[in-house]
Amino acid sequence: MFDIAGKTLKPITEARSFNEMEQWWKILVEEGRAKKATESRQRSLSSTEIESLARQVFEEVGNRAVEMGVSLPKEFILRLIGELSGMGPLLELIARTDIEDIAINLGHIYVYTTSSGWEHAGAAPDGIGDALRVMIDRAGQRAPTPDYPVADAMLQVMVPLVDGNVQRKGVRINYVMPPASPYGDTITLRISNYRSASDLTQGSLSLLCQTRLPPVPRPRFDPKNFPRGEGILTPEAANYLLGVMVHGGTLVIAGTTGSGKTFVGQRILQEMLDYYPRGAIRLFIVEDSNEIILNGWNGDGKFDTGNIVYTVTRPEIRGGPPPVTMYDLIRAALRSRPHGVVIGEARGAEAWELIRAAATGHGHSAFTIHATSAEHVWPRFLQVALSHPDAARMSEVQIAQSFAEAVTAAVYIERNPQHGQIVREIVEVSPIVERTAGRPSFSPLFRFEPGRGLVPTGNRPMRPGFRASDLNLSESIFKGGH
Repeated sequence: MFDIAGKTLKPITEARSFNEMEQWWKILVEEGRAKKATESRQRSLSSTEIESLARQVFEEVGNRAVEMGVSLPKEFILRLIGELSGMGPLLELIARTDIEDIAINLGHIYVYTTSSGWEHAGAAPDGIGDALRVMIDRAGQRAPTPDYPVADAMLQVMVPLVDGNVQRKGVRINYVMPPASPYGDTITLRISNYRSASDLTQGSLSLLCQTRLPPVPRPRFDPKNFPRGEGILTPEAANYLLGVMVHGGTLVIAGTTGSGKTFVGQRILQEMLDYYPRGAIRLFIVEDSNEIILNGWNGDGKFDTGNIVYTVTRPEIRGGPPPVTMYDLIRAALRSRPHGVVIGEARGAEAWELIRAAATGHGHSAFTIHATSAEHVWPRFLQVALSHPDAARMSEVQIAQSFAEAVTAAVYIERNPQHGQIVREIVEVSPIVERTAGRPSFSPLFRFEPGRGLVPTGNRPMRPGFRASDLNLSESIFKGGH
């Protein structure tokens, strides 16, 4: 359509359908790739040259579109630059001011915003990991390889704006690739926004007087109507454990070999995840071999795990590549903004790293440990934690205090020759360590009794934030006589 304006004809652009705009987008990509291929035959293109090329293609195609009455959205410029640079939709996400972290877990992208937490953002483009490894290498930093599958890098990304200007952003990359991430690449990008001169003129403390972060989204815990049967848990005990995990507690699952620690832990974790929207809780799982599978995932890297990160260790092999330890993977986990870390079996320095993580806000965590009773959990933990160089320099009381601050409760499971698999005891860990005792205090909440099963002891949970009222549980479920 045309409109006569004076003595000239002006094309009038109209809003077009989604399908028509996608056709124009395909034309942009095809012509952009062709032009890039031609230019790349002579030399390797810099990021600035790729941006210039994309803008040129957008202008040429945009002019043709206008002649046909179509106005291409300016957002296509950023999409095209991302497409030609190999970063795909990442460039658009990095440009957003509300996004703090971007996670690429196998073939899916999740983004973290202050207001909403983790949310699924769509499928990741093919080759995005290759593009990021090239960027890391070009920045003179160590990119991950199969021999060294865990790597960190700090990059500066120039984000083009639709008005032709650019904005500098810092991007810290944590990269875990196979064999440490057995199903495919796991990449986390933390975005840093540099402050501008205009930000400084507005004042720093004045901003703190005017705004604050919103509350962390958390569903209200309502006890579930679990069936009462011959299982290892009663509905009362099951709701207590579930309430602890939903409210961001840390759980230790102890027992002897073959008692079913992993089996029980997996089901508690899944029940906790089901309380949240899929992908809202990001868990980082560390095991020697992958046993814990959550969210009904089928093990195919093409399918979404629901923001669950699966990693495995690599043992030391004489003459082979360096080992990948649980300690290495937990350190990588803490750079990946997880809600919680799950260890298949704590038996070394990783136990101390998990405790430190849980004590600094990484709730929803759990680990299993070999022990012969609930009371044996503490000396067993102390034994394995002392293999960490930092813990080895601390007193037992200091280690005990860290354990008490981090761990909410412990479950002891055994395979009894008479009763079969049973939960022998569920204890709450007091957050206070008395120096005279020199160890964490355990308060039994539920205990197995022959002929009665798992029954409440009469002790109420007293840990701040995890009392019965905090968990929306009736105090009556902890009274003896059930």
